[in-house]
Amino acid sequence: MNYTVLQFGEGNFIRAFFDWMLQKIEDATGDKHKVFLVQPIDRGRVEEIVAAGEYHVLLRGYQEGKYQEILDLVRVVAGGCNPFTSAGLKAMFEAAMSPDLMVVTSNTTEAGIFFEEKETPHNYPSLLAAALEKRAGAGLPPLSIIPLELIENNGAVLKDCLEKYGRLWNYGPAYFRYLEECAFYDTLVDRIVTGFPAKESAEIFRKIGREDRNVTAGELFHLFVLQGDKSILDILPFHKAGLNAVITGDRLSFYRDRKVRVLNGVHTASVPVALLAGVEYVKDFVEDERFAPRLRSLVHDEIVPAFSDDPEAHQYGNDVLERFRNPALEHSFRSIALNSVAKSNTRLRPTLEGYFEKFGELPPVLTECIAAMTELYDCDGVKELPGGPLELSDYRQLRGRSLEEMTDSFFPGLSPDLRSALLSRLGELRRGK
Repeated sequence: MNYTVLQFGEGNFIRAFFDWMLQKIEDATGDKHKVFLVQPIDRGRVEEIVAAGEYHVLLRGYQEGKYQEILDLVRVVAGGCNPFTSAGLKAMFEAAMSPDLMVVTSNTTEAGIFFEEKETPHNYPSLLAAALEKRAGAGLPPLSIIPLELIENNGAVLKDCLEKYGRLWNYGPAYFRYLEECAFYDTLVDRIVTGFPAKESAEIFRKIGREDRNVTAGELFHLFVLQGDKSILDILPFHKAGLNAVITGDRLSFYRDRKVRVLNGVHTASVPVALLAGVEYVKDFVEDERFAPRLRSLVHDEIVPAFSDDPEAHQYGNDVLERFRNPALEHSFRSIALNSVAKSNTRLRPTLEGYFEKFGELPPVLTECIAAMTELYDCDGVKELPGGPLELSDYRQLRGRSLEEMTDSFFPGLSPDLRSALLSRLGELRRGK
């Protein structure tokens, strides 16, 4: 069979994001895509997914204030293999030699793109290197390589690994020329995918008319940002299918920073306030009138102004708050609270510093959230919640620390002026409790 896409990874996210997009493009344009799935590890579900031939994606959430549920059928998966068997490796190489192959994509977790000195293919980059070497030797056309892993500069990092494997295995000049001819895209993906909807599976099967054990659920919202040449639209015309995809030459960092500061930042800032109030789930927190006005102020008066004057950032903030209301996503503050110390420095610090530099004062709501965080950790390490006790993951790191020491753990190396102002205000807020 002749394939158009070589895909490493068969997990819920890539099937509810990239493969779903391929299906939307096919439905809108009539262009047929055939995906060959490659397991990036020796245990996986490729055989089961390929045997089924199709699966459904259940999308739920608010869109322009209206709650919707959509059940889409995806039929683009046409083959696959486990490359850690001799037969599977042979099948992967055959798929990689398809004359119509245009795209390589992947979602192998943040730890999936790495280089390790081994003599045979053993992970995603090494498998891809071996496949590209064969294409280069056969003089086949170059490919667009689009990794979805949530690491910064994912396309550049992947290309670096491919070059290292080429040198390790003494590949010839044709291989390295081929890598330069391929188009590597750095990407950002944004959609919450929760996986198999076990609680609703019986009702979903009734609607479908049969069992679909590969159905996967997620939110309606999606955003795909690709940094690189716009010629990708000739291969994957996202715009013709009405997909929320952005092709940019140099603005990927804007979209990445926006996501980290707004979506991730609001999550992390909300954790201590919610947990101290005994609120377990994000959807309940954002709809609670005790907190909703302050959340809107945090987004539109502090995070966005400290980051950008671009109206897109405010619209994204509205989208985020709407996404958080989604009753289909049981997003627990228990999980968000994991590793809060490290998350605070990456997600909250940019707003804290940016706002202070721009306006000469502390962001009031964010500062209250930071004060709540110091209060949350000033306990015995366990927080009683309606759903049962929560053991704070970073408690040992902060146990017995003073307010100053806690603050320095959250935000090490702040400028003296900002640190002094922050500690003064935190002290006032804590004394006022």
